[in-house]
Amino acid sequence: MRIIADRNASIFARTTILVFLIGVGAIWAGLYFLDSKPAEGNFHFELGKGRSLDIYCEGEFFYEPPGYVYYSVRQNGKVLVPKHRFCSIGAERVPSGRVEVVMTQDGDTVAIRRNFDVIILHDFKSNRTWPRQYGEFQLNDYVLAKELLERFKSEGQKLYCTAVQSYLSSYLPSPDGQMIVLQVWDKKEYHAELNVRVINQQGEILHELRGEENETIPMEDIYSRKNWSAGWLSENRFGVWTLNGESHIWDFKEDGSCVELPAPLDPELVTQLKEKTAPRMRSFGISL
Repeated sequence: MRIIADRNASIFARTTILVFLIGVGAIWAGLYFLDSKPAEGNFHFELGKGRSLDIYCEGEFFYEPPGYVYYSVRQNGKVLVPKHRFCSIGAERVPSGRVEVVMTQDGDTVAIRRNFDVIILHDFKSNRTWPRQYGEFQLNDYVLAKELLERFKSEGQKLYCTAVQSYLSSYLPSPDGQMIVLQVWDKKEYHAELNVRVINQQGEILHELRGEENETIPMEDIYSRKNWSAGWLSENRFGVWTLNGESHIWDFKEDGSCVELPAPLDPELVTQLKEKTAPRMRSFGISL
């Protein structure tokens, strides 16, 4: 009786393993089938001269919010811009609305628009592309996008790009909009050093301002936006206040120069500065 029981147990165990292996095989076969299918919602643009641009959206099977959208650029079969992710997308998975291509007269500069808003730019002469991988949008990206959009404008095609238009306003523009503070702190590994970077509307760096002493704050204060503040006190006066350090206020002159107000500072100016909110100082880039 015991021999029969052991035999039955052995048969049951082997059957269970076999069923498990068949199930695993079926899952892998399903994954391979889904992965080999064309990506959901692809957009393919033929641009002439053997050039093309493709936009890829994640397939539904692999999707968990947020999903991601990718693009790549080719010329005569050669990959110029490898497939890279440039923005995220919500539950719709595929960009809704009208997606179209616009080109300069020589066909060398290309813009992809969604609902008339530019989301991709590429220049075939220099092989420069915007936006970069992961949609990161720094000052160099802003300058590039402005340059390429200007080519369309020079031909009478005025294109709108939300990401470019909102880039500077995501930071700290002066009341008259002529100067923009792009950075207050230079982030290191465990702390941040005071380094106020000021640019103009064209993205040119006008000033990099530091205190007389190397002032620092903990990184946790940067992320929590506590124990410091910064902002414009007038069209030509900007300041930074920290809880444990000194206040710094700079005056921007009409001739383009900049001077820091000497200590001791007017208590009323320091009070105005302390009442400012610590800014987030980041651009949100492209979203669909």
